[in-house]
Amino acid sequence: MNEAHLAACEVRVDALLSAGRFQEAVGDAVALVEEHPYHENVHAQLMRALYASGRRAAALEVYQSLRRRMSDDLGITPSPTTRSLHHAMLQDRPAQRYLSAAGAVR
Repeated sequence: MNEAHLAACEVRVDALLSAGRFQEAVGDAVALVEEHPYHENVHAQLMRALYASGRRAAALEVYQSLRRRMSDDLGITPSPTTRSLHHAMLQDRPAQRYLSAAGAVR
């Protein structure tokens, strides 16, 4: 998948989240994560979609998986934005605040 197509797919997931179509967003984001296992923003999108659809534990597991992969394979940690999203989910804050693309990691 080229960068333009990936960017278009990310925009679609953001639009689905904004429209409240969380299950569709989950499906699209899962496919993106499978294709791009080190792309932090698609993981954050999947976390937001899962959390918004009431699947908090699954959203937290996505973060843990990303964190382990980044640490083990790349020697880095997720960005402050993604860590903040994870922290908010740990505290079980309302999902709506975290659904906008404004907080997306690029």
